[in-house]
Amino acid sequence: MKSKVILLVFLFCSSWALASPKDDAGIHGVFIGMPQDDLLKLYPKNSLRDLRHEGSEDWLTYNKPLDDPFHQAVTFYFKDQKLVQWKLNDRPEMIKEYLGEFSFYQAPSLTYQAIRDVLLRMPYKDFLYVTDRQRPVLFTEFYDSGTARFASSSEFIVTKDDPPCCTGGFTIIKLGMGLGLAKTPGPIEGVVAHEIAHRVLEHIKNGDVSCDAERASNALIKKWGFKKEFKEASELFGQKKGDPAACQEVSHKK
Repeated sequence: MKSKVILLVFLFCSSWALASPKDDAGIHGVFIGMPQDDLLKLYPKNSLRDLRHEGSEDWLTYNKPLDDPFHQAVTFYFKDQKLVQWKLNDRPEMIKEYLGEFSFYQAPSLTYQAIRDVLLRMPYKDFLYVTDRQRPVLFTEFYDSGTARFASSSEFIVTKDDPPCCTGGFTIIKLGMGLGLAKTPGPIEGVVAHEIAHRVLEHIKNGDVSCDAERASNALIKKWGFKKEFKEASELFGQKKGDPAACQEVSHKK
């Protein structure tokens, strides 16, 4: 009886460890305990979506190597150069990797939290679109006070391990220091979501800087579920009636 219990426990543990391979027939030749160098023969670094390294741990994320209608991405987690597990569509990890490369804001700042939360909550298809490293969105500061308001410099550093990026250009979202007026991430999320919506709707690329474009971005973020954050941002940061170039929301109420 004791041996049966041990056998059942062993089978349960084995099935748990192999859950990812069984559930994902598109990943061939990958197994728990696989050396990282062997995985890189199947998934070369130059095809990485993003990566993160901390001490003896590595996270490597790739677009799934199939024409996948579900927009799946796979993240491989290594410890001491051995594959521990992998996961499909691990958005929190993908965001951590992405912001580590393409954002000048880092935790625990409210602006970092706001960017992270917007990327976490927006539709997954749009999230993948704006975080594609071949045409990424870069988040940087915009100074409107102090000597930096006259000039400032920022630099993205590329290492030999970084996969190629920006072959299709990039979008810069410049977030003003005035966002520091917010005491919670909510109003900042409204601003960040609005700017990301401009990218999703391709307003800048198409040269559309009209009030209609502003309203379209507002409508999209409300559709994404940021109605509350939009209201908070409007109350704290929004232009007031009579301000130069203010774009007022159009009421459809009769």
